[in-house]
Formats: sequence, structure tokens, C-alpha cells
Amino acid sequence: MKLNPIDLTRLTLLGSPAIHPYCSELIIYSKAKMDTEMDKYPSQLILVHTESAKEIPFISDSSSVEHSPKWSNDGSKVAFLRNVRGADELWLYDFKQQTEQCLTPGIKVKGFVWSTNDKRIAFISRVQEINDVCYSVQRLRYKLDGEGMTPGYNQIFTVDLESTAVTQATTFESDHGCVVFCNDGNSLAYVVDYPSGDDFVKDPEIHVLDYLTNTKLVWKPGAKSIVELIPDKNGSLFGVGKRNNENSVDFDQLFLVQEGQAAQWFPWEADLSIGYHLISDARRTGLNSPISFQSKARKFVFAATLQGKQRLFTADALTHEISEIPFAFNVVSFDVVQCDDSLCSIVCMADSFHQPAELFQLVWNYQEPAQWRQITHDNDELIKQGPSIKVEDYTYMSADGLPIQGWALSAIGEPTKGSVLIIHGGPHLAYGDTFYYDFWFLCSQGYEVITCNPRGSSGYGQAFSSAIIGEWGVKDVSDVIGFLEHVQLEKQEKQEKQEKQEKSGEVPLFVMGGSYGGFLVNWLIGHDHRFRAAISERSICNLYSKISNSDLGFSINIVELGGVDLWKDEALIMERSPIRYAQQVTTPVLLIHGEQDHRCPIEQSEQWFTVLKRLGKKVEFLRFPASSHGMSISGRPKQRVARLKAIAEWLEAHI
Repeated sequence: MKLNPIDLTRLTLLGSPAIHPYCSELIIYSKAKMDTEMDKYPSQLILVHTESAKEIPFISDSSSVEHSPKWSNDGSKVAFLRNVRGADELWLYDFKQQTEQCLTPGIKVKGFVWSTNDKRIAFISRVQEINDVCYSVQRLRYKLDGEGMTPGYNQIFTVDLESTAVTQATTFESDHGCVVFCNDGNSLAYVVDYPSGDDFVKDPEIHVLDYLTNTKLVWKPGAKSIVELIPDKNGSLFGVGKRNNENSVDFDQLFLVQEGQAAQWFPWEADLSIGYHLISDARRTGLNSPISFQSKARKFVFAATLQGKQRLFTADALTHEISEIPFAFNVVSFDVVQCDDSLCSIVCMADSFHQPAELFQLVWNYQEPAQWRQITHDNDELIKQGPSIKVEDYTYMSADGLPIQGWALSAIGEPTKGSVLIIHGGPHLAYGDTFYYDFWFLCSQGYEVITCNPRGSSGYGQAFSSAIIGEWGVKDVSDVIGFLEHVQLEKQEKQEKQEKQEKSGEVPLFVMGGSYGGFLVNWLIGHDHRFRAAISERSICNLYSKISNSDLGFSINIVELGGVDLWKDEALIMERSPIRYAQQVTTPVLLIHGEQDHRCPIEQSEQWFTVLKRLGKKVEFLRFPASSHGMSISGRPKQRVARLKAIAEWLEAHI
């Protein structure tokens, strides 16, 4: 079946599951559908009983946007975020009284946690003063993609659930995060990212605020970035963060920290980065932690990306032994029912190349493959009505001996009218065995999708991730083109062996990519002329201007290019910038960019469009107002549908 762009809105998008603390059969999560009339993602909180699979939407407003539910420790209440006029407010639902209450009217909450006695909730919110006349910018990180202008700082607040009084716990001019209650709820621990007041480079400290004595302890773990804190009963803290560099090239790893001591990093033999790194445009709503600690059993359960799949692992806090939970699907989010020496029981949202995320229950006894059961089937009807996809796995060995994993996808039983090479962004993200509507849509239009994870991608070890540093536009290009030619050669050999009918002509070859993937598209069409047409989204053409115009260019791109800087390495930076090779472009290119993109600012596409147009090249420029860097995976429904329509029309026009 040929899909229409509007079919994107038929997806049901499920948020992270949360297990009731005393009734493990009761799960709460959010369920979202795109609505083009409202042009948003209305989502409801759903209760489901895992045995009966019966679903109960317990809040009646079907037009609201609710997500990120967390049970109170006694299971009588649930706190959640509700988007009201653009702000994610903190709300409370009482199951006994069947009432809901806003705890932070007009305050945008970025994360929250219950106290152990259920009397307080701590949350994170940005404090700043911005008006429509003018406002002062004094910090380097004064904007952030998806959030906008951020001259103020993330601070920690608490709300008393009896009086609903809100108290600001921190005031220092630094971003704060990772807030947790510890020491039986008598202390509040959190991360201070920039304790020196200079926000050029992170140098995080952990502060522990004692409510009983009104004193504060300062811990200096020595990590370069901290994304999670997990309290232990003995007063120490586990953390997840980066050891050597705050940039995404460095893996997130687990450490233990105590008062007066530096971080003790877990000596894992496994070369894994904790977290979710596969790209998907089947948007999942809400906060989503990749790690859980089972204190009684002294075990961690965490998600990590490995060879094109997000997998679940257990790790012993004492022996540091790691085991992978054998499960066939790609894990999107999870919660733990039980994990001890005898059994590991988990509920999770999981997907694959062939189906969007659904709720699963799995049990593993450490001896056999995990026993699993699918609980929800919200997307079954859509998948039945769409094309069946054939997925072929390939591995290309690069010239310097690195295995490059990738896939070719096509609609079963349908003729192929062209191949589209798609390059992922990051560069420290990955494609893999997750549902990607773009791929499904293009296959339904009669195209074969070819994609791979070149060096720099996540899931293949720290050395593989680091191999892209200083090599943008060099070894990454060699990996992508080498993989493409490897797939084409194998397909040609298969066709000859199977004595299929001769081709009437060459199959058109296209290339598309976004962000760093868009950078590689721009680079390729300036150096390689095999592509019939190109699509470059939210891309980069001038690394020199991006370093200072991007929200994090001064951090990301300086590191990625090997430590260069504007006032001493202009020649090298411009040598690696596609705009330098604009005169060599012969491929027609469609540029797609959001006007409020702060990660790869729209000035990048504006430069590329202007230069190519002046040179007489074939170029079109599609601009999306009020849209940020993630428009294609989480943007307004109308814009996402319009984007798919433009892509289909551009490819069809160049067949």
C-alpha cells in the first residue's frame, strides 16, 4: 500500500511506563495521537492492567497534553506534567478522591522527583527575565534548541503537598539538575554544572542540602558531565556521566561518589554507553530515564545501544558483572518490577523496523531467553494497512579495517523506482532496528532505503565513536560511500546469480540526511556526482559561522574538528566546510530548515541557498516558521505532514 503523508498522524505514540509500587500488574503511561486541526499531540494518561490488558483513561480531557507520570511511594497519587499554553506544569492526581490539582501554575517544569515520605516534590525550572523590549545576555549558553532563549538558569524548587507552597532551593548562577531525595528524604542532592560561574566548559559538583541541619555539603566527583544521580541507603550516590569530555562523543558511564572522594568509575569490561541513541521519528512523549537501581539486590538495570539496537542489561553493583537481557525487540523505555539473583521482571515500550512501540512484559530467569508478552496493540491496524518491509543486513569493511553496519529496506513485492541513501545526524547517534516512519513511507512510495552507521555512530564502542574526531568530511564520507558501493555490488551479484531480467536503465540514486547527516549531504554533492537529486535538512554548510551561531557550536564543533578554534584555524575549518566547494555542485538539492533551529541555525541553509542560487545551481529552500531542530521527529503535525509531501514530490520530480 502506498502511504500518504497524512498517514503519519495515524501513529499511536506511547510514553514511558511506570509500575504501581504495590500492584505490579498496574501500569500507567501516556498515549498520544497527532491532531492536525489542533496542530499538536493530545495525549492522555492511561492505566492498564497487564493481565487483562484493559485500559482506563482516568482523566477525561481528551484535548490536553499529559505525560511523564510518576507514582507516589504509597501508590495513592500520581504526579505528571500537563502542557498548558506552552508550559509543562506539574499536576497531581489523587486516586482516592479522584481529583486533579495544578501544583505549579504557569511554571515550566523540566523534571521532578517525589520525596520518600510523599510530603514534597522537588522539581527543576528555569528562572529568567525576558521581555519583548530587550533583555540582557551575560552567559555563553544563552539559547538552547527546542527551548529558545535561555539567559537565565535552571534552578531547584520544592513544593509542599499539604500547603502547595513552592520554595526555591537554589539561587546560584549556574544550571542545576539531577535532583534526588536521599538519606530517607531528609536531604536533597543535585548537580551544579558550572560552580565557577563560567559556563564555557562543564565542571559539575554535587551539592547535598540537609533539611534537618540546614547545611550544605559540596562533593567534587571529577566527572565532565552528570546526567543521572541515584541515591543509596548509606548516604553515597551513584551517578551516570562522562569521564573525559562533556561532548556526546564520550560515553555515559556509571560511577559511585561519596563525601570527600572523587568518583569511582565502574570497571566494566563491556564497551557500552548508557542511554538511548537510536534515532526514530515515532515520537515518544515524556521523561525517560535509561537506568534503574534495585537497592535490595544491589543490581542496576540499564539501556544501552549496541550494534543497531537499544538493549537492556543488568549490572551487579558489587561484582560489576554485566549481563544482557535476551529480548528480540528494540527497547524504547522501561520500568522494573523485580530484579534480583533469581529473576528479572520488566515492563517496557519496545519497537522494531516493522512496528512502532508497544507495551511489553518480559521475565528472565538468567538461564533461557526472556519470556515476553505484548500487552498493547495500538498500531496493529495501521501496520496491516501499510506495506510489508524487507530488511537486509549488510556489513562493509572499511579501508582501515572498521566494520560498518547498515541496512537496505524495500517494500515486499513492489518494484523499486530508485534508491535513497539516508545519512543520520549526531554524529554520535545511530540508525537501527527501531521504527522509522520516514523509511516506511519512502518504501511505500517505491524507493529502496539504504542507510548505515559510519564511524562516530553510537553502539560500536568508544574507539569507534571517537574515530570521527578531526575527520568530518574525510573518513565518514569514505565509510558512507564505501557502504553504498558494497550494497550495490552485492545486489548486482545476487541479481546476476538469480538470472533476473536485465535492467532497462540505471536505477536513480538519491541522497538525504539531516543535521550532521545534512552536512555530509552538502559535502557529498560538492565532491561526488552520482546522485540524481539530494535533500539536505537542518544542515551545515559553513562550520566557521556555526561555531559561534549554534547554541552549542563552541563546544560540539570545536571538539569534533579536533580542537580547532576561529582565530587560529580558519583555513582548516573552511577546508572542512561544504560551502568552500559550492562551485563543484551539480546535483539538484532541496533544503529543509526550521526558522527557530538553534542547533544548526537557519543561516546555514540561507548561506547554502544563496551561494548555490548565485552560481546557477538547481536549489529549492523550504522554511518552517517557529520550528526547532527536531521538527522532523517531534514538530508540529502540520509541518511534519508538509515535509513528507515535499520530500515525495522532490524525489518524484527527479525520477
